Amino acid sequence: MIHINNFVDKIKALESQNSKQFTMTMREAKDLHADITKLLIALHALQETKQSTANEVIQVQIQGDSW
Repeated sequence: MIHINNFVDKIKALESQNSKQFTMTMREAKDLHADITKLLIALHALQETKQSTANEVIQVQIQGDSW
C-alpha cells in the first residue's frame, strides 16, 4: 500500500512545516483511492472468513477406556 504510505509521509512533512494547505494531484488521489479500496475489500473478505469459521461446530469426544 505504497500510496497510503506516501500520503502519510506527505502529511507528516507538511505538518512539520506548519503548513496550512495540502494538495495532491488527481493521479495521487486516484492511487490513494485504489489502495483504500483494496484494503476495504481485503477487510471485508477477512471478516466473512472469520464469521464462517465462528459458526463452525467443533465436536470433541474423550474416552477413558483404561480408567
